[in-house]
Amino acid sequence: MNKRFCVVAVALAVLTGCQPAPQPEPPVSPTVSVRPTDTAAPTASPAPTLAPTVAPTLAPTSTPTAQPTPIPTRAAVLQVQVTSPDAGYVNVRDAPSTNGVSVTQAKDKSTLDVLEAADTAKAKIGQVGQWLKVRTPDGKEGFAAAWYLSLPGASPAPAPMPPDLSGSALELFNRTNALRAQNGLAPYRFVNRLAAAAERHSQDMASMGNVSHTGSDGSMAQQRIMDTGYGNWPTDEVIFGGTATVDDAGEFWTSDPYHRAVLLDPKLFDIGIAVARGGGNTFYYTMVFGARPLQAIDPTATPMPTPISVVPLAPTPTPNPALDVVTILLNRTNALRAQNGLPPYQLNDKLDAAAQRHSQDMANTGRIDHIGSDGSRASLRIRDTGYEAQVTGENIYGGVVTVDDAWNYWANDPLHRAVLLNTQYVDMGIGVVKGGGGWYYYTLDLARSSAPLGR
Repeated sequence: MNKRFCVVAVALAVLTGCQPAPQPEPPVSPTVSVRPTDTAAPTASPAPTLAPTVAPTLAPTSTPTAQPTPIPTRAAVLQVQVTSPDAGYVNVRDAPSTNGVSVTQAKDKSTLDVLEAADTAKAKIGQVGQWLKVRTPDGKEGFAAAWYLSLPGASPAPAPMPPDLSGSALELFNRTNALRAQNGLAPYRFVNRLAAAAERHSQDMASMGNVSHTGSDGSMAQQRIMDTGYGNWPTDEVIFGGTATVDDAGEFWTSDPYHRAVLLDPKLFDIGIAVARGGGNTFYYTMVFGARPLQAIDPTATPMPTPISVVPLAPTPTPNPALDVVTILLNRTNALRAQNGLPPYQLNDKLDAAAQRHSQDMANTGRIDHIGSDGSRASLRIRDTGYEAQVTGENIYGGVVTVDDAWNYWANDPLHRAVLLNTQYVDMGIGVVKGGGGWYYYTLDLARSSAPLGR
């Protein structure tokens, strides 16, 4: 075979990827350079050096490497902090109601995981009547009262600007302290933070044309006061509104038993007052009170104004020191009902016994719960006394607290206030027991008998 033809054939085989017929491997020789001559005769080109025939290298076929399944990242859990310095804890219940059974108790300042959507939960935090589903550090789940919860690290609101204590506000301030002086009580301090809370509510009532302790945003006095940075101390509030003068407001507050009791409360130290004008020549009056200890000085508190234009008040009898807790709670409850057009409750010996039994049980166990240590509920405890009830209800409270603390909570919390103003109940029983460590346990049992009238 012609050598040149063979070279071409081999080259084509390499280029086309075909394997040529087996042939002996040609010896590898050094490449020889051929110098061209001057003659025109054809000169054979030197044989090109051939690369060894190598089969095309194919990329190795391999199974794609499976990527590891990413581990889902747990979304950040919203956390809340228990804010209940007075009681020192908050109950975590099996249902979003004070009638729910207490699963456990979370201590003041402890942190809880929220088991609800963050946006929904944030709208509930601090709101009276709202409940949050939470998990405690030891893994127990349940519902906690949102008005005793706050966001961790939330800073208090900046101090409000001092309001102008003049006009009707000054008049009410002087009248209130004159009344306290007549009854041997220390005067109130006028505190700017409380005045800011009062101003907020008076303006809100004026804009809504509605006289109510519940603001248009659902807030109660305690929340409005805490929003000013005053602190979570016992508080109270009196309001009045309509086509009314400062004399109308003052006369109502001093003559109504419940409101008068607030003005003469020896455990309240601070006061804030505001008056706002609404449409149609209406005026809305708010006085809020706080029980921050006198040693806890508020840097925004103003000096006591010099009394001027104090309207003389008729002498009033000194409150009877023998007035016991049962009578106080009965009178306050029935005054609240009268303000809402409802008949008074009647004190009932059998309901007294049921309430006293439960207060004693809470004092023995140190737990504040509607479920007794024997598993009983209010309806069973009432039935055990021989009272045949169609419907029953119960309010409880406890801690290092006074009767004023218990009343303020019941009257301001929507769920407990609804019990006080329930139209189905007729009779009431009250029990109060002092436990260890200076704690007091309060129980109100309410019912309507199924027995025929007159029995």
